[in-house]
Amino acid sequence: MIQLYAAVGRYHIEVQPNGKKIPIVTVGINECALTIEEMVLWSSLIWNILTKEELEESYKRKAEKSGVDPKTFENTLQRMEGRNLVASAKAIKGDEALYQLLANLYVVPITSSFSTKVKAFLHLIFCEKVPFSAVKLVFQKESYDQMQQKVIHLSKQTLLSSAEILKCIETGVTDVSTSEKVLDALYDDDFSTCDNLGLFMRFYDHYREILEAVATLYLSRNIVFDKLSPTDKI
Repeated sequence: MIQLYAAVGRYHIEVQPNGKKIPIVTVGINECALTIEEMVLWSSLIWNILTKEELEESYKRKAEKSGVDPKTFENTLQRMEGRNLVASAKAIKGDEALYQLLANLYVVPITSSFSTKVKAFLHLIFCEKVPFSAVKLVFQKESYDQMQQKVIHLSKQTLLSSAEILKCIETGVTDVSTSEKVLDALYDDDFSTCDNLGLFMRFYDHYREILEAVATLYLSRNIVFDKLSPTDKI
């Protein structure tokens, strides 16, 4: 069996009145403050898709640098899965595990301003000591292939899961700019729901190609994943 993990949510720093900085990850409409152990694990996963063994190894390396007990890995992982800060899926084959992992995760495109890119550039150069030749890629214009362009085009219009994006692409839908158009495109029958759509989409002809596009966009830091609770969907 292969078990894969990915980070969920959008990260920002909240500065309190006393000047204290708290790491926050927003999942759906919920803002989750992270402990140092959770921050170490979440930062190991963001823009990575790892097996449990790979994740544990990354956690231990970062934990030692952060003064965190590496033995906290299991408890931290369980807690973060319960808080929807981490998504996971298990299957016999890797591609099946990847599909199960991504199908019901919502795709959120990242739009970086020039000032944000400058901050990232300086951080990588002076703090992370990344070579200039690698860091200059921060300023290169994103280049998407045809399938990636379709994923980005749809995800910029409204919040869609990977399975919903798959159905839109397979059925030739390009306009999901209103809730009515989303319902017409995705749930035009008596049995499809946001919870079971992923069960059917893997039988579409191009699901592997679309899945690869979503995974590549995530690994190349062009999107993040989100989850919605039942109350978020109402």
